[in-house]
Amino acid sequence: MWNCRSIKSLASLAAVAASLAGATPAHAENPYPERPVTIVVAFAPGGATDVLARKLAQKLGDHYKQSFVVENKPGAGGNIGTAYAGRAKPDGYTLYLGTVASHGVAPNLYKNTGYDPIKDFTPIGLIAASPQIVVVNKDSPLQSIGDLVQHGKTDNATYASSGAGTTIHLAGEMFNIKAGTKMEHVPFSGSGPAVNALLGGHVDVMFDDMPSSAPHVKAGNLRALAVTGTQRSALFPELPTLSEVGKPYGLEGFNVSAWFFLGAPAGIPDNIADSLNQTLNAILVEDDMKAYAAERGAETLPGTRAEARQFIEGELKKWNEIITAGNIPKL
Repeated sequence: MWNCRSIKSLASLAAVAASLAGATPAHAENPYPERPVTIVVAFAPGGATDVLARKLAQKLGDHYKQSFVVENKPGAGGNIGTAYAGRAKPDGYTLYLGTVASHGVAPNLYKNTGYDPIKDFTPIGLIAASPQIVVVNKDSPLQSIGDLVQHGKTDNATYASSGAGTTIHLAGEMFNIKAGTKMEHVPFSGSGPAVNALLGGHVDVMFDDMPSSAPHVKAGNLRALAVTGTQRSALFPELPTLSEVGKPYGLEGFNVSAWFFLGAPAGIPDNIADSLNQTLNAILVEDDMKAYAAERGAETLPGTRAEARQFIEGELKKWNEIITAGNIPKL
């Protein structure tokens, strides 16, 4: 399975070449796009996926000199909008901004999502990934991952999440499986309420998405123990990864990230998909786009279409194994 570092390493030459060329040759050979392009987002306006889609739409519009417009299709945990995008005409005028939820977790968690994550989509390329951050209350006696593992084997250990079936929930389940802990899952109706419970000392720990907990860590109200990606976060470079410090506890190789990719309905012409991939890679190495990602604890991931597909297939397999091992019921 590909991890974020290997994808970046393999794609570096291609990304640099694309950025220098500005994807001009592909544009010159192909008049695409000749009219506005829609990017479907399967969530309501204002969330992380929507904000990223709007940033990307603006950048694609600048490169192609054509309008790229975000269309929000929320509902059923993202399944409605994802199925809608997968059924669209594969002509390059409907694109889709997918996530770890849509193409990693949901197909393994729901009995019927209404779409096939592999057969119904052509990945254009990965966009960015952000690790989660393992956080405890500032007054918690848990000072390290070793402390968390030891406490997690007791009968009163708890971890909060933004809801059953979210990656925040499943990261805690992965921790339990790998470290042999038995922390009880306490779901809330979103990251905000879950973080508030942690701030109030009502739960022990949270494997939170970076944007919601980072401000509390910086303010000193939460203590961060580690990050969950394959490498340290530029936002908190002093924090080790779980894999770094977790070898004695079975946590080596622990990898959970919130990731995003640009896709299209299956059957999009290769020349259009290649043009979009080249342009996306050029955008992802621009300083302002890298800075935009870094401010949110993420890193951009330029690479090939094939690498994006292989990464998604690996994530589907990983989450299937965790959901199965954790006996998490289908929704």
